[in-house]
Amino acid sequence: MYVDYDYDQKADYNQFKTYAFDLGEDGSGLSDFDERRFIKYSDSILQGKGLAFSKNPDIWITLAAEEYETQSRNTLGVGLGGGGGGLGVGVSGGIPIGGAELRQRIQVNFVQSTTNAVIWEATSESDLKAKSKPTQRDAHFQKLTAKIFKKYPPEQN
Repeated sequence: MYVDYDYDQKADYNQFKTYAFDLGEDGSGLSDFDERRFIKYSDSILQGKGLAFSKNPDIWITLAAEEYETQSRNTLGVGLGGGGGGLGVGVSGGIPIGGAELRQRIQVNFVQSTTNAVIWEATSESDLKAKSKPTQRDAHFQKLTAKIFKKYPPEQN
């Protein structure tokens, strides 16, 4: 799991006191259950940072998620070699084991409500277990949201 951050260096993050989620007409890309998990843990973290939920917020939080399959990064190495008389031949390769893996990308944007400008964003990528139990998904989103919001507000010089 990793998170990449970017932000507007000129924004005054001390002026932002309230937030609300704007998931758009098409939704976030998460399942209803995962969306609720994300919002629940985000609320807890943001309120712990001194922000309050509001229907007329300083910041709109947008969320866009996608899940996709990748080939397993685990491989089994196979090699063949031979030689003789000063001549050598070698062949090697990797065979993927474990099948496809499920990955999830989530982008979170903080949009200043008065200007409609993105002032902070975090993009995460993480592995998901395809058949995870609700308790496992809960733990995943708790850990993920903590990592996403770890660097909000950004340290400014």
